[in-house]
Amino acid sequence: MILLRRGIPLKSQEEIGYDLGLIVPQRYKKLFGKVRTGKRPKDGWGTQTGKLIYSLNNFFRKNRINLKEERSFLIKPKEIKEFLKKNLKDKDIIVCFDYKNLYHKQRDSRGHVSIIENIEDDIVTLIDPEYRVPKYRNVSLEEISKAIESHGKENGGGFWVIS
Repeated sequence: MILLRRGIPLKSQEEIGYDLGLIVPQRYKKLFGKVRTGKRPKDGWGTQTGKLIYSLNNFFRKNRINLKEERSFLIKPKEIKEFLKKNLKDKDIIVCFDYKNLYHKQRDSRGHVSIIENIEDDIVTLIDPEYRVPKYRNVSLEEISKAIESHGKENGGGFWVIS
């Protein structure tokens, strides 16, 4: 989504996922042309961007894309609001959080990411890549704060700023 918004030539979603270390359960292998399967990672199924080899910065370097990712771990709603208002002007922001904590629904992994589209008052609009849910989801600053804190900095929780 970020590459598309910036007019950067795209690889397929499957190729991008593979470059970011996507790993899926064996039963889903047939849905992909090229995919990793194996033991369920401790962080759950999905990409493995926390590993240097699969990081966004490594993906950008490997594909000669002039972007970089920097992470910020903020959990106070007021700081989050100021951070988003400042950075959404000219940067893309991904937020990594505890899915169960934010949406109160069980899933195979706790970690989840969404792109931040907007902040207005104390409501953050997320663009959610999950296929079973609405693409645009509104959450309060308080809710996103708790979900980031619950996921933890050590698990990639927080904001991934792309510039």
